[in-house]
Amino acid sequence: MNALDLLCEIIAAGGKPAVSDYRGRPGYAALLRHGFFREARVVSSVVCDECDAPHSAQVVFEGGSYGYHCPDLGVVVLDYPSVQALRPDAGRIVAALAEALGCKRRKQTPVHGQTWRIGALEAEAGEVMFYFHTKLQSEEDARSFSDALSREVRTQWRLAVTAAGTLPVAGSQAVRLDDLAELDHETGALRILATPADFVGMPRRNPGGRPSEQGPALAAIMSDRQDSGVALAGLNAESREIRAAFTVQNPSAKTPSIETVKRHLSKFRAGS
Repeated sequence: MNALDLLCEIIAAGGKPAVSDYRGRPGYAALLRHGFFREARVVSSVVCDECDAPHSAQVVFEGGSYGYHCPDLGVVVLDYPSVQALRPDAGRIVAALAEALGCKRRKQTPVHGQTWRIGALEAEAGEVMFYFHTKLQSEEDARSFSDALSREVRTQWRLAVTAAGTLPVAGSQAVRLDDLAELDHETGALRILATPADFVGMPRRNPGGRPSEQGPALAAIMSDRQDSGVALAGLNAESREIRAAFTVQNPSAKTPSIETVKRHLSKFRAGS
């Protein structure tokens, strides 16, 4: 499992996600050790399941301990570990992405609201400007990101990296963090999984030579999965399914690498 899957889940939870809900999950220790989040705050509310009618209750600190009030049971005392909350560090995430992508013109503070500029990267057909925006799941999220972009110098190619959702915003494309990169558990560095230019539909120069023999077969599988409604939203998960289908359908052919499948899938989704 890519540890960034877990990081995206924690960020997407919003508010003050409880440590107890995530501690022990694959990748948690590595993310904590390398500073992608901190066990820092206290949750604002908990669900009381001690009485006959489970309900949400506000956490308070009284008499030297944390607890909440239940109409049936009165004051219920909580252990501190049960009310610890996680605080994702957007600055750490943005810095790690900028380093992995090799971006220039980085910005260490938010552009506006929940939008951060990761930086710019020179590609074959021009410059791609990368941003980190926590979520693009709702119209409100899209408006917030659009507002932030209006404060930036306009560039032809823009890519928003998010923890959840990839709603389109005029003049940009979006990709989930866990589809773009993976975490090295030992070093804390991020590794980019696909060519970023593919996500924005940037045209590539023809390198010459023979066209990929795997391309037509992969395209057919992608098209069939999309038409039948079984295609998965996540780039990583869908690429694994496509690669497995390729192996079954072409037993005598060399199975493409997962990076190759992701590159073809990104181009397929971009309509190129």
